[in-house]
Amino acid sequence: MTAIAGTHAEWAVVDRLRALLDEPEHPRYNVTQAYGLCVAILAWVMQRIRTPECQADSPEALAAIAMCKHLEQQDVGALPWGLKTSGHSPQTADHEDFKGFSAFEFLKWLRDATCHGDARNVSPINVGASLVGFRIRMKAHGDRVRALTLTERDLRRIGHALAHAYCDALKSAASKSPDDFVLDAGSIRERGEAA
Repeated sequence: MTAIAGTHAEWAVVDRLRALLDEPEHPRYNVTQAYGLCVAILAWVMQRIRTPECQADSPEALAAIAMCKHLEQQDVGALPWGLKTSGHSPQTADHEDFKGFSAFEFLKWLRDATCHGDARNVSPINVGASLVGFRIRMKAHGDRVRALTLTERDLRRIGHALAHAYCDALKSAASKSPDDFVLDAGSIRERGEAA
């Protein structure tokens, strides 16, 4: 049996979660599936990119830290995050709570709200007997409770974008070319499956 090399492990886990978001959705539990995958990506990536610089002991750690700095410069209203923080739409009022947030601030808020089990921050949204999304509530910036409604489409977009950005950051940190990094990780996975 072949193990995934340490330099490939993080990339392989997060890339697999991203790939699962791309696969055909579960016919009955599609929203729950999207929520579970998105939260797993949020938990992994948002924790890793906050690695203190004094603990950066590898090119991957440095790439994660650089990604954090990049997210701090991105507006949460810009794609790929795409929260409509102004204009006239049903979700705009919801998203105005995050006007002026960087992508990092928003994603950290979302990670904390979904991953901390110390309060009831996440509630299901149902239409009839069907789950259509989740309502998330938690304080941000230490001032007041912010609330957000995320549909399956939002969860898939955010999870996919975060995983994609993280995997690209890890590939760029590879000592070989990014394409070789992915091929190496893929061949390790294939050898492991064949064993």
